Amino acid sequence: MKNTTQSLLRQPFVRNRFTWLAYIALAIFAFLQASPGPIVPFLHSEMHLNYTVDSLHMSGIALGMIIAGLTGDLIVRNWGRRIMFWGGAFGMLVGALLVLFSHHPIFSIAGMFIIGLLGTFLLVTIQATLSDIHGIHRATAITEANVAGSLGAGLAPLCLGGLVLVGAGWRSVLLIPVVVVLLLALCYWKVPVPEAQSYGQKRSVTGRVRLPASFWLYWLALVMGVAAEWGISFWGSGYLINGVGLERTNAAFLMSIFFLASVLGRIIGSRLTQRIAVEKLLLPVLLVALLGFLLFWLGPTVPLHVVGLFIVGLGVCNLFPFTFASSANRIPQYADLASARAALGGGVAIFVSPLVLGQLADKLDLKRAYSVILILFILVGVFVLLASKATRKMDLLASTEQDIVELPEGCVELSGSK
Repeated sequence: MKNTTQSLLRQPFVRNRFTWLAYIALAIFAFLQASPGPIVPFLHSEMHLNYTVDSLHMSGIALGMIIAGLTGDLIVRNWGRRIMFWGGAFGMLVGALLVLFSHHPIFSIAGMFIIGLLGTFLLVTIQATLSDIHGIHRATAITEANVAGSLGAGLAPLCLGGLVLVGAGWRSVLLIPVVVVLLLALCYWKVPVPEAQSYGQKRSVTGRVRLPASFWLYWLALVMGVAAEWGISFWGSGYLINGVGLERTNAAFLMSIFFLASVLGRIIGSRLTQRIAVEKLLLPVLLVALLGFLLFWLGPTVPLHVVGLFIVGLGVCNLFPFTFASSANRIPQYADLASARAALGGGVAIFVSPLVLGQLADKLDLKRAYSVILILFILVGVFVLLASKATRKMDLLASTEQDIVELPEGCVELSGSK
């Protein structure tokens, strides 16, 4: 089995038209998903909001992701991937337009919720379809898709700042995804969205699937990794201000290093997955993230804090695509379910992590609250090791069952015995 996997990995990774469509669509969702960060300060000023209401905009996106993660596989089973893909793409634009024209927090928060809900339906379809059509190279496809996502997320504040500088106003930034999705529909509407592969298996009568322990262990690692990543990205600027002592402008500028490192890290990760099984890459990227975080958190000088921020970005960015690919490898016949549960885990992590860190920072301080990130990284390592052990056990059982043959007399004998 090990030799078969290595030989399959040596086969070339080929991107088709749907692959490129998926990458661009995911970049647009990431653009909108990252929009609360740069947009909320303008909403805060215009609508005279407090910080609690400000945070509800990010919570709205996360809540939408959680609901989509719980229901995504059921909806795609009933409606199909094409409707899920284009419905999610156009649906998240409804949320963007609601935010664009909102002058009350109820409408802006509702718009963010719609972006999170319908955008995650798009995300679920993209991850599941890429997982199916690229098979053994699913980790490469998912990681490259996340490179596009990182670029989209990084463009959100840059586009907003540029539009404000030229006098177009902050609301005009929400027209960018509308234009891009319309262009995508014009150019790619006829591109087929492959439906789920059955692999010769069917769900139970009740529609419920019993997932192996190895899947859930990788899923738990995914949740911990996303929680750590968003804890760093959401509060990183605040830590540089309150923990390191930088000015707000300098702190905001330096956080761009984290996002630049994320793009670079995912590009490197996508290349590595073409040569090495993704499960073997998880602990090395976790170690990079952990070392970088310790330097960012406890570094004695400002340059070391900055170097640590770059290093942690290089490592932590790959925890989500690698843990998702590892979990999907456990149940390749249920790609939609794996993708939906990954979205659920990501939504829970995004909903909880910044909130918990903020509450701890209020009670203690942000530097001590950041010890939670260290705990999250340790838990990622624990769950990855347990998942690896469970996978080996499952593979051993599957190999043993294949080696057993039934004799005509009804006896059972190992195929290798004399």
